[in-house]
Amino acid sequence: MFSLYAQHEMTLPSLSWVPQASYTDLTAQNDQYKTSVSVPVIGSLQLNYFNSGFKYNTLVQNNTIDPNNVIPKLKKYNQLYTGGSVDLFALRIQKKNATIQVSLRDVWTQRFVYTKDLADIIWNGNASFAGNSVHLNNVRFAANYYRELGVAVTKKINDKFSVGVRGKFLMGLTNVTTQQSKNSLYTDPNGLYLNGHSEFTMLTSGLINADQVNASDLLGLKNLGAGLDIGARYKLNDKISIACNVNNIGFIHWKQHVQNYRVNGDYNYTGIVMKDSANIVNADWQNIGDSLQNIFKPKKDTKAYNSWLTPSVYLNGNYIVKEDLSVYASVAMDFYHSVRGALTVGATQTIGKTIQATLNYTITPNNYFNIGTGIALRGGPIQMYLATDNIVALFDPYAVKYFNMRLGMNLIFGKVDKEIN
Repeated sequence: MFSLYAQHEMTLPSLSWVPQASYTDLTAQNDQYKTSVSVPVIGSLQLNYFNSGFKYNTLVQNNTIDPNNVIPKLKKYNQLYTGGSVDLFALRIQKKNATIQVSLRDVWTQRFVYTKDLADIIWNGNASFAGNSVHLNNVRFAANYYRELGVAVTKKINDKFSVGVRGKFLMGLTNVTTQQSKNSLYTDPNGLYLNGHSEFTMLTSGLINADQVNASDLLGLKNLGAGLDIGARYKLNDKISIACNVNNIGFIHWKQHVQNYRVNGDYNYTGIVMKDSANIVNADWQNIGDSLQNIFKPKKDTKAYNSWLTPSVYLNGNYIVKEDLSVYASVAMDFYHSVRGALTVGATQTIGKTIQATLNYTITPNNYFNIGTGIALRGGPIQMYLATDNIVALFDPYAVKYFNMRLGMNLIFGKVDKEIN
């Protein structure tokens, strides 16, 4: 079993006017409207990018790619992640003591976990590893695309305590992942032979394996799953509140167009010492590939399998400085073979009933300078918003390791009962 990866959103929860804030914080409330409708497709577009290893402008300089600018600085394990989501429809109705939300959205993620040795041997060859083994264990890749139908209810228990829960019906569209990945490669000190061992499993399902795509494939009704989000908020007094949300507890069962590939074998080959990238380009890859295929002989099957959502936890505290100004701090963690966290501090300012804006600072793994900002603008029944955890990426995307953005437009109606505040 393996996990579908998710990305933190640290700025969005502080824009309580935006109904999509409840995707991260189920207890988020607003004092501006009773009902919101997400405009289909443009109601919410979210994009994520995270590269723990390097910035693009370090890899590419003067239109020339030079991986040796970044390889020496790589960690033992490195991550490259992209993903996003789009609202197909969302309706949120807020009453005096309860809020109900129904949402339908598409979610996609791609994640690659690789070792420093893998990057080194691909670009520089295996000559520098003569007499040593290349570290290739736990190299992983996953690509996922699924549809989520969610129904959420947030209930105000009393003046101090509120709770929320979202049930999610998941429809898997396509999935590719490596499940088991134990690999080794040893080069003879004299460069006369290579040997290695590989235990490797790749699971695939959905549209990627479909020779013909029909309506049921696009609906994802044959790869079904379920998920759960839960949250709670407690008001210590009129100025201070704390909240905890646990999101993405669940799984998808993949059984449509399944093709799985399993390898468990040893590899021996004579006479390959690639000294640099030119040698690699000129290598006899056809023969190498044929040898690998003959030796490893991947076993194929069509067994159904489960993929688990990656749980994430958000802890945040909010302090109301005055009626139109609040400050906050939050910690986010997700769990994918290890714990990855982020820390944010910031402030939110409202201006009448027209503008809500926030500014914050976030620390993420291997990335210590992220200035985030968000704004929600209201004009009559139209609300437009933008939230990003790293504003630099909007102007110079090649200079950042981390980027997260959500923008969209909602229709909002009705006045909130005063008792909700």
